[in-house]
Amino acid sequence: MSLRGKWLLFKTQHSQLKQQMQQAFLQPSRQNRAVVPQKFPESIVTKEREVFGGRILTAGSGAPLPQHVILFHGGAYTMQGTTGHRKLMVTMIQQANLRVSYVDYPLVPEATVDQTVTFAMNAYEYLRAQYPDDQFFLMGDSAGGGLALTVLQQLQEHQEPMPAGTVLVSPWTDLSMMNPDLNVAAKHDPFLTLATLKKIGFKYAGNHPVTDPIVSPIYGNFDDLGPVMLYYGTNELLRADDQRLLQKLETASGTPFTAHVMKSMLHDYILWPELPESKKTFKEIKQFILTGELE
Repeated sequence: MSLRGKWLLFKTQHSQLKQQMQQAFLQPSRQNRAVVPQKFPESIVTKEREVFGGRILTAGSGAPLPQHVILFHGGAYTMQGTTGHRKLMVTMIQQANLRVSYVDYPLVPEATVDQTVTFAMNAYEYLRAQYPDDQFFLMGDSAGGGLALTVLQQLQEHQEPMPAGTVLVSPWTDLSMMNPDLNVAAKHDPFLTLATLKKIGFKYAGNHPVTDPIVSPIYGNFDDLGPVMLYYGTNELLRADDQRLLQKLETASGTPFTAHVMKSMLHDYILWPELPESKKTFKEIKQFILTGELE
């Protein structure tokens, strides 16, 4: 673990961050303007659309490569994207010349899984129609990772065109939070609490059972999903379920994958782009997207 990583872990463990995060999840603001065109560097070209009851922001250089990342942001299905998500987009654009579309999907408590997944699926089809020559990759962190996996499974189930690959960082894949191993993992996470995520999970599920694959993709089909990259840290609550996800990938057919278990890393560590571990992760993701090949 890098010195910067150790300092971040120490700082978060000895702060009020956990309490602040739970309050932010349960009483989310809708005034967060972190991922809007005016916040991007002038060198980056943005195009914003309000469609299907949500928003899509596409960003890139003046002449991006054909690789196009569809980004589903994290935030427990209640929070809007953060400055970390915008910085991640800027990094992908400036260092790899990718086109990136940020999917600002409907959130809890205003929406449930029905509206969120419908919007995400519509956004995917819309972007494919808008950029027919692009090669698409799905990417999601935390709740966005779970949503990306749900979209992937829905595309496969309905025999729709699949993306070239998928990147999942600390994905939230089982909203039931029933895995008994979560109780141990929760002790090491300075951000997330079991009770809060369980409460949000049932709100997001709406009229569906929380174990319905459309809500919790860990219960879905993992065959023929195409190449997947998985990253998660050992100091996060969701580690216990990401280990189950890894087992699902290992037994799936037609879903090649690589898994990177990041020692002592926090949940969604990639949103701290200056961490050496985040830089290493991005380098590997960039290689995957540019070549379409797993390590």
